[in-house]
Amino acid sequence: MTLAGIREALRSALLDNLGLKLLSITFALCLYAFIHGAENAQRTLMLSVVSILPPESSNRQLMTQIPNEVAVTVRGSRTQLDDLRAESLGTLRLDLRNGTVTHIDLDASMFHVPAGLMVEQMYPSTIELGWDDVVTRAIPVHVPRTGDAAQGFLVKGMISVEPPMVSARGPRSVVDVMQLARTAPFDISGLTEGTYQRQLALDRPPKLVTYSFESVMATLEIGRELATRTFERKVEVIGIPRATVAPAVVQVRITGTPEDVGAVNADAIVVRVEPKAANLDLNQPGSDFLDVLVDVPRVTAEVNPSKVMVKW
Repeated sequence: MTLAGIREALRSALLDNLGLKLLSITFALCLYAFIHGAENAQRTLMLSVVSILPPESSNRQLMTQIPNEVAVTVRGSRTQLDDLRAESLGTLRLDLRNGTVTHIDLDASMFHVPAGLMVEQMYPSTIELGWDDVVTRAIPVHVPRTGDAAQGFLVKGMISVEPPMVSARGPRSVVDVMQLARTAPFDISGLTEGTYQRQLALDRPPKLVTYSFESVMATLEIGRELATRTFERKVEVIGIPRATVAPAVVQVRITGTPEDVGAVNADAIVVRVEPKAANLDLNQPGSDFLDVLVDVPRVTAEVNPSKVMVKW
């Protein structure tokens, strides 16, 4: 066959009865779309979960985590599934206001499924819930210290806290085992003699627990570092040379700064009793318990025993 003959044959094949050929192709495409559009298929959508919790006045606390979303698998025609959106199925609403539900089984009736579609699977298919009573309990506030005072100084006594207690409110299983509420540390770095106050924030309470207030006022006193020494000294009777004393020797304990205590000379410590100052009748023989007196400059002195028996 010549080239012209081949060309004529191709032209006839393509253009003869062109209208019928186009109509046949259109029918074929429509049939294909219809068959595949009606084909059974499935699609998984993520739906939001909305929980309605008990009011605060019920004193009930949900202890388990509820999922934010559930996966719902829907089966139906591909055409419907292609147009389906998560919003079409709505949200999963859980009414937990009574505070006692511990187990929820999910089913298709909880979702707005368009006609022609069906829910085939849900994940999770069940939701387990745990509850606890909400209680309020007073617990002490603890203020830790950090840093060191200036050399030669130290903290005197305990840190005072106002208020000293805080009310903790939350699940019984958590609140009942709480021992104290801690604050931010009280920094005493470099402090010298004086009284100091700090407004200190409470540390964040455990999960699901709240405090009745967020901070406390802490007060502490810084004093000089003290040293002590103890001496045994004979008791002198002033004004009655022949008087006797029992016991004749007492202990003198001095307290003060290390410098002042170290400078005290034992021979300078005079321990005495003064019968005349006690307004006793010394013209006749007698006896009495008298206070032991001692004066040591720049330090505090304590005598043991503080009274002795004097006979004259």
